[in-house]
Amino acid sequence: MHAYLLTYNSGLISDYSQTRLFLNSKMSKPRRKPLFNILLFTFVACAIYFVASSDRKSLPTLISTRANSAPVVEPAKAAIAKQNPIDTKLDAEVDLTGAQDLEGSLTETPFMPKMANETLKAQLGNSAWHLLHTVLARFPEEPSASEKSTLKQFVHLFAQVYPCGDCARHFQKLLKKYPPQVGSRKTAAIWGCHIHNKVNERLNKDEYDCTKILEDYDCGCGDDEKKTDFTLGNESMEHLRQISVDEVSPRQGG
Repeated sequence: MHAYLLTYNSGLISDYSQTRLFLNSKMSKPRRKPLFNILLFTFVACAIYFVASSDRKSLPTLISTRANSAPVVEPAKAAIAKQNPIDTKLDAEVDLTGAQDLEGSLTETPFMPKMANETLKAQLGNSAWHLLHTVLARFPEEPSASEKSTLKQFVHLFAQVYPCGDCARHFQKLLKKYPPQVGSRKTAAIWGCHIHNKVNERLNKDEYDCTKILEDYDCGCGDDEKKTDFTLGNESMEHLRQISVDEVSPRQGG
């Protein structure tokens, strides 16, 4: 009986020991998780700190690099404005208007009033024709496309702002029938002479000899320019007589 009790007690002690070991093992596992979380949090915090510190150090360098590479525009403009205040003001006014606005606001018909003083009208006509013929006589012999376009616009705008309103309206009708011909210097000069003769015909004046137009309206710049730019282009007067002006036929209604 005594031996049985000892064996029974030994079993109880063994079961108790195993149970305690089992419980201790179960209890020790949860304790490891908080420790692991703390270590993980510490690692992440350190990583964020080092990344943030490196960004703070590199940010001034990046800003300095961009500042040095950026083009210096405003100081240059300020210096120009200080040196040329009038020119800067004019440039600003041009920028405000814009090339597109200027092009879209051009008039289509002459707007100057009628000039009643016949003496002033005759003086104005002589001066205007002298200017126009001189421009045409100085036009390039082989003009570029932009030069041709510029001369055409000049002629049409010249008709718009001509101070004699009734004269300008008549001249505009001639431009519609005989458009400016700007293929070369000689062609432009002959065209201008032809238009002038149309006006002379309306005013009952004598017809001008167009073969002399380039000689009569040479710039008079002296022998130095004639050596490098012959007005007639080494061509005879007979060639000038063969140049004709194209006429635009009026459109028929219907």
